Amino acid sequence: MKTILIAASLLILGACATDASLPVRTVTDVDADAGVVELVGGQDLEIALPLNAGTGYAWRLDHEAPPLLAGGSSFVTEAKAPGAPVRAVYRYTAVGHGRADLAFTLKRPWEADRPGDRKVVFHVRVR
Repeated sequence: MKTILIAASLLILGACATDASLPVRTVTDVDADAGVVELVGGQDLEIALPLNAGTGYAWRLDHEAPPLLAGGSSFVTEAKAPGAPVRAVYRYTAVGHGRADLAFTLKRPWEADRPGDRKVVFHVRVR
């Protein structure tokens, strides 16, 4: 009986010590328009978009992120060599429920919008 009680206690303590965090969902430009990006409440979303540093081009979020996604912090990864491609990474946390689109355009900030601008759209659903 003591053995069963000790084993049960260890299992309960082990369950309390496990990491219950959700995995970060990472998507790239290849995943854009490829279907719905499924998230659960509290899960982080990372959008990694390719970028050639020094060309003046930058990714721009076309519209403010919807309320079901919080954050929107961004950073650019470091190049492994001068002139090498980098990634612009945008990070959000799912805080609501529903559907939303995140649309990004690759352009130079000082240029007007043109029909040929590169765009990517991510269709997000939070459960």
